[in-house]
This record gives sequence, structure tokens and C-alpha cells, in this order.
Amino acid sequence: MKNKFLILVASLILIFSASYAKGNNNPVPVKVSSMFSSDFSYANNVHWEVMDGYYKASFIEHGKTLYAFYTTDGEFMGLATYISTDRLPATLRSVINEKYSGYWITDLFHSDINNTQGYFITLENADRKIMLKAEENKSWSFYSEVKKS
Repeated sequence: MKNKFLILVASLILIFSASYAKGNNNPVPVKVSSMFSSDFSYANNVHWEVMDGYYKASFIEHGKTLYAFYTTDGEFMGLATYISTDRLPATLRSVINEKYSGYWITDLFHSDINNTQGYFITLENADRKIMLKAEENKSWSFYSEVKKS
């Protein structure tokens, strides 16, 4: 009888400690992570980031790196993926070639956030790192800048 009681107590301690540890390792609410699992059932290597007012999941699906965005209520906001410069519309590409010829492209991705298609590009030179955005294939607009030291 003592052995059964000790096994029961040990089992309960393990269950509670495992549940507690699991809850602390994942800062994403269950409704967000379950919506993600439903939307992207083939996702691998999922990494979550808690952003200001939303959650971002970085993952690999079918060999592609993707980024999914969710509200705090678990609503899907949109998706972003890296692209190569040859997939950038010619009008946007020509502006980059003309105005930013002394820069190199370090990041370029296509986004579909809240049903708005767009592009984000990060350009760098020896002194500056800038990020531009273009919504719905319109012209580039300034997004942010970091001066290198």
C-alpha cells in the first residue's frame, strides 16, 4: 500500500512539474499556437517571437522559410517570405538600382499582411542600413534606418 501511495505521489509531482515547465517555455497563448498548428500543419523548426501587440512565428514548410503573424486573440494577420531580387516587380527593382546603387541588398521579402500585398527590403552600405517598404507594388517608402558606427 505504501509503494502504491509513493508511486501516485511521485507521478503527480512529475505531472505538475512537467506542466509547469511546459507553460513557462512557451510565451505564446494556446489559442495562438493551436491556430498556427491548424493553419500550418507541415511546419517545422517553429520559433515564436512576442512582438508589440502580436506574435510572429518563424518556421520552415516544404523547404521554404516563412513568417506568420497572429493577433493576441489568435487571428491570422498574414504571411511573409524571403524572395530573390528577380521576383521583385521591375518598377520597384529599377528604383533600387537608380537611387541606391551604392547599397547591397541584405534582406528582401514579400508580405501579405491583413490582405495587403507588399515588399520590404533592407539595404546596406558601409555607413548605413535602411529598410524600405512598398505596398501593393507602389513606390518605395522609407521604413527605418540604422547608422553604423
